[in-house]
Amino acid sequence: MPNVSHDTLHGFLPGRPKALNRALDLLDLGIPPGVTTETLPTDASGAPKMFTRQMDSVLRVVRPDGRDPFILLVEAQTGIETKKETSWPYYVAYLRDRYKLEVVLLVLCVDTATAAWAARPLHTGLGRPTQVTVPHVLGPANVPRVSRIQDASADPDFAAFCLWIHSNDPDIEGILTVMGEALAQDTDREARDDLAGLIEDGLGSEHARKIWRNLMETLFTPRRGTIVGDARLAGQEEGREEGRVAGKAEQLLRLMERRGFSLTEETRQRVTTCTDMPLLDLWFDRAIDATTLDEIFATPSSAGRVPAPAPAPAPAQSPEHTAVPGQGLTDPRPSAN
Repeated sequence: MPNVSHDTLHGFLPGRPKALNRALDLLDLGIPPGVTTETLPTDASGAPKMFTRQMDSVLRVVRPDGRDPFILLVEAQTGIETKKETSWPYYVAYLRDRYKLEVVLLVLCVDTATAAWAARPLHTGLGRPTQVTVPHVLGPANVPRVSRIQDASADPDFAAFCLWIHSNDPDIEGILTVMGEALAQDTDREARDDLAGLIEDGLGSEHARKIWRNLMETLFTPRRGTIVGDARLAGQEEGREEGRVAGKAEQLLRLMERRGFSLTEETRQRVTTCTDMPLLDLWFDRAIDATTLDEIFATPSSAGRVPAPAPAPAPAQSPEHTAVPGQGLTDPRPSAN
């Protein structure tokens, strides 16, 4: 089923002729560098539209000398879909008939099993095949694994394409680290931020996306003023604030323990679930001198009140006197009687 990573994979090369040229070189089609492309409609439903047939990406590719243009159909496969065994031959025939140009079907796969399935010739007919469709496939077996920072820096677009193809590699963290280091050296912050966002979109697994997010936070700060940059900066600032709150709560609990207060589970939860940083600061300041938990957790409205001094004992009163209400302490002074 189409999703963000699927759409990013097949939609990335059409807008980047240099990276597309390098991908075509891997197919050994004899296409010289410097091609130009034109994006074509992807609706292959025909007329009347009885049901929808939607291709992934379709390009008209023109060589530098302008001769022998051809149609490039790019399909992304993140898994085996048997329905494509009939869809792909139809797409090729449809495009050949509509544009009267040669058609190249390129299937992009992110795992070796899917790549092996996609590379099989698709026959139709009795006896001698009436039609044979043989897809060109790019997958982990024939797409280079970019493992050097200088290679990724030399062509970040192609390096991004390669890392998506190898996104199921056991060492995906190493591959992403190389890419992150390369982007960190890029002085064009706008292009870097845009590509960093696309890389995350093209990663199919949440595990890989988490690694990439951590790398971006560690290696560089996205540029403000872009959708990608602002979103990531907001996330980073939110994460830092959460860390400060959690740290202050831990300090408060440690201080209360060292002051000798007996902390129930309810008290601990009250502290650790509090997300109000000013309130945690207030509790911490009170805990330095407080003699009871009630003093620490008193409502902020009563924070500024100074307890009234205990009244002088009257001779006619009972020998037992108590301290200011709320302090919970018995007056240790002996009775005047």
